[in-house]
Amino acid sequence: MKLSTLVRKELGRIRADKRSLILLFSIPIILIVIFGLTTGGSVTKFFNASIISIDEMPTYGNYPSNTSEYEDDFAKVFVEGLGSFGFQGYYPCSSGALFLYAYEKNMDLLQNEEIDVFLVLPEDFSESIENKTSSYIAYFVDGSDSQATDAIQVAMQEPIASFRQKIEITENLTAVIPYLEFEVPFWEKQTLNYAFPLTIPLIIIGTTMNLACLSIVSDEPLPRMLITPASKGSIVLSKLIANVLIMVLQAGEIFIGTALFGLYALGSLFELLLVLLGVGLAGVSIGLFISSLSGTEQQANQLYMILFVVIMLFSGIYIDPEGLPTIMRAIVYIFPLAHAIPLIYDITFKGLPLNLMAFLGLLILSSVYLILSYIIFLFKKVEV
Repeated sequence: MKLSTLVRKELGRIRADKRSLILLFSIPIILIVIFGLTTGGSVTKFFNASIISIDEMPTYGNYPSNTSEYEDDFAKVFVEGLGSFGFQGYYPCSSGALFLYAYEKNMDLLQNEEIDVFLVLPEDFSESIENKTSSYIAYFVDGSDSQATDAIQVAMQEPIASFRQKIEITENLTAVIPYLEFEVPFWEKQTLNYAFPLTIPLIIIGTTMNLACLSIVSDEPLPRMLITPASKGSIVLSKLIANVLIMVLQAGEIFIGTALFGLYALGSLFELLLVLLGVGLAGVSIGLFISSLSGTEQQANQLYMILFVVIMLFSGIYIDPEGLPTIMRAIVYIFPLAHAIPLIYDITFKGLPLNLMAFLGLLILSSVYLILSYIIFLFKKVEV
């Protein structure tokens, strides 16, 4: 039996699976429309802040004259308005009891997410400025949001620069309004563009796995085909080709849909499309692996759900691979999204060229799953 005939037969089987086709093409476009019509939604870059000052408390040692001249000037920087911070309260404390009260109150505000950060000016804040010595500003932030923690470190440049200009201490100072590196401009569709690298690869791999996971185990004519000259290799290849053709249509739909709703990409759109196709190929390959491994449709569906959850958990969204031990990091990179998501980030946000090693890793993973599918199917007993 010719390969083209097998491919046409497989396309007919896929066409008859209306449920999978609806999921394949409707879920991406629905999410693209929702994200595309939503305004705002950028990563955290504006913080509600409050200030606690214990600058009024006396200092000793190298600071013979006690002063709190500059604490109000620092607070006025926030009151007058900043690009990175909104001001929620100022708590000057002249005693330990007042500081303890202010600290506990602001911790409650922080835990209730009424503020994002509160700053603490130390006892020697004004004295250090007068003596032209180093001081520090402590800040308390919710550490569960690592992006916010990193962004606040950058955003703090703005009030410090504005404060130094206000008190006319501008030696070796360049006033900078901080921004998040590689951020999506505010006039672009920020919700869509920040969600794109995380959600689109997950949708592609989930739907293509779902499409292919029943392609062998639910193929009723398959036992009769095995008594024809058609080899098991050509059967697997025909299923791969048919599913890849459908996947290419899905990737094209996603690519065109996001472009129409304002896709922001600093890098090559062609390379971005290649990554999306690579993710789809990985999804199809894993789906064929599931289908060849399963004995019934129920087993295939159960294995699909298990693998999809594992792929999602080890995608790099929830766990940073770089912070894991070597063995765990190797396990993470067995799954395709750990390669795909950084590739999309680099192309869309950073404008970097396609990382050939990461892209090659994605293709190698797809090849491994395909080879395993063929080997399992080759030794699988099918009742004729």
